[in-house]
Amino acid sequence: MPKDYYQILGIPRNASKEEIKKAYRKLAHKYHPDKGGDEAQFKKINEAYQTLSDERKRGQYDQFGRVFEGSGGQGGFDWFTSQHGGPGGFKFDFGEGGGGGADFDFSDIFEDFIGGFGARSRTRDRRGRDIRLEFEISFEKAVFGGKEEVEYARLARCERCGGKGGEPDSAEQNCSSCSGRGNVQKTQRTFLGSFTQVSTCAECLGSGKRPEVLCRVCSGRGVKHALEHLEVFVPKSVQDGEVLKITGKGEVSQQGGPPGDLYLKIRVSSHKHYRRQGDDIVMQIPIKLSQAILGDTVEFETPDGVIRMKIPEGSQPGDILKVRGKGAFLSSGYGRGDLLVEVKVEVPKRLNRQTREMMEKLRKEGL
Repeated sequence: MPKDYYQILGIPRNASKEEIKKAYRKLAHKYHPDKGGDEAQFKKINEAYQTLSDERKRGQYDQFGRVFEGSGGQGGFDWFTSQHGGPGGFKFDFGEGGGGGADFDFSDIFEDFIGGFGARSRTRDRRGRDIRLEFEISFEKAVFGGKEEVEYARLARCERCGGKGGEPDSAEQNCSSCSGRGNVQKTQRTFLGSFTQVSTCAECLGSGKRPEVLCRVCSGRGVKHALEHLEVFVPKSVQDGEVLKITGKGEVSQQGGPPGDLYLKIRVSSHKHYRRQGDDIVMQIPIKLSQAILGDTVEFETPDGVIRMKIPEGSQPGDILKVRGKGAFLSSGYGRGDLLVEVKVEVPKRLNRQTREMMEKLRKEGL
């Protein structure tokens, strides 16, 4: 039965991104292993958040009950596994007369190609997992850039043992499971003959060594789940939907390889006064009927602060007035777009007697 990520986070299925983030932070602090929490539950909470905070993954999960990552993951056989139910993929039951009812698992053959021969060196080079998150910033930050803090969960190197898996003063010894080879061999007889499977040792992860005394923080894994607080530099004029890559800030490798990367998909918050139109910024300003007819100089707030602008005589509702060089920064890095100000004429709902008489006179004159 697939996991109910909404139930894990304790939120309704129509929860907003902010509700998802709030529920995740509350539960992550509660179940964090470093604070005496349940590590297994912490992993479930992190898995649920990684799925529901990503629009694409959440859409897949809501529709199919799981997320399809394609065949680009570790080993490259995820699709076969999901379709046929076992690690490695296909299993054939030959039944009576077809091999004595034995199951044949092709994963025993695939293992040789994806990590069997030279298991130790390949395992040690395997990089950590990439992390992909949505990153919401304000309209002003998207225009002018600046620093923003992001909080996320990741697999980090254990600070106590430095990733070695043992207590600081503990010596190393040959792994008892693989006798220091870094891999284990298993021979299996099939109807096609005998196959020897060479796989990475699960105990030492291919290193061939194990500490005499395991680290009391990470239990010998060399890594632990942690909440990361990262200060991110947002470039000027970043667009909604752009992705920022932070090298080396993904999850660390349990096999000693380089860490993965962090990918932040930018979501620019909508603003009640401004919106982007290419490299220009568009806004509205309300003016009085008399200002539209007679013209005036007005002050109003812009992303750059308060500015003064002349309203031409006879301005019409919907007229666009341009303030050069006050838009978004150009993608080329030189100069800025324009601020486009739309005139919105406010018509009074009630008139005093004197103003009404004046309006009546203007109507009679055809104005």
